[in-house]
Amino acid sequence: MSRRRLFLAAGFVLLACAAAAAVLPARWILAVLPGSWPLAVVDATGTLWSGSATIAVGAAAQRRTLPEPLRWRLSASGGPRLQLSHPWMGGTLDVAPGWRGVSVSAQTLRLPAAALATLDARIAAIGPDGELVVKWPAAFFGWSGRPAGATLLDVQWRNAVSALTPIRPLGDYALALKQRGPGTADLTLSTRQGPLILSGSGVLDRNHGFRFEGTAQADPKAGAEVQAALRDVLAALGPRQNNQTLLRFQ
Repeated sequence: MSRRRLFLAAGFVLLACAAAAAVLPARWILAVLPGSWPLAVVDATGTLWSGSATIAVGAAAQRRTLPEPLRWRLSASGGPRLQLSHPWMGGTLDVAPGWRGVSVSAQTLRLPAAALATLDARIAAIGPDGELVVKWPAAFFGWSGRPAGATLLDVQWRNAVSALTPIRPLGDYALALKQRGPGTADLTLSTRQGPLILSGSGVLDRNHGFRFEGTAQADPKAGAEVQAALRDVLAALGPRQNNQTLLRFQ
């Protein structure tokens, strides 16, 4: 086959794929996402080119459906890109594929801290509330990878609340996710303020999964009344050892 015919054939295939994306139903996404993901599409409308989907997040046993749909649009302006929007995001999220990798725009996501209940049954047991602010910088995912120490995700739990205690708020907490090496990231949990002190560290590895170990305790400087008010929260989070609650997730 001549080079000209090869280019014509490749162009025809690309044109056919673009045309298919414009008319294929968005519900096809339901069959594409793996069942093991902490993300599931409950329903979708529109086409693969432009549509919306109702999303559920969390492990299978704790999944919760987001109240507003996620919307997307494929755009060819300035190069192919996928544009995602949701009322909880600070703006449109751009995902642009290229020959060397995929670029993702910086974004901020604000959502109710009740979403933390989807992560683990122990967290769900304390009835978390407050505000979650999730931020990530502009990133490029390609063959070269990201440098060690680069920030991948910054999560803040502000004005934290638990249904198991009358203390309002419990405090402010931060979780940082940073690149360690190829396919590996470090997590660090810290307390910014509040009578409930949370701390710990962990590793997210694409081959070995997620591991986290930390502690939770009432501020030793807090009075006896505060210590007693936090007892049920600490008991729900894990076993006690040396006056601390052990936090272990994997």
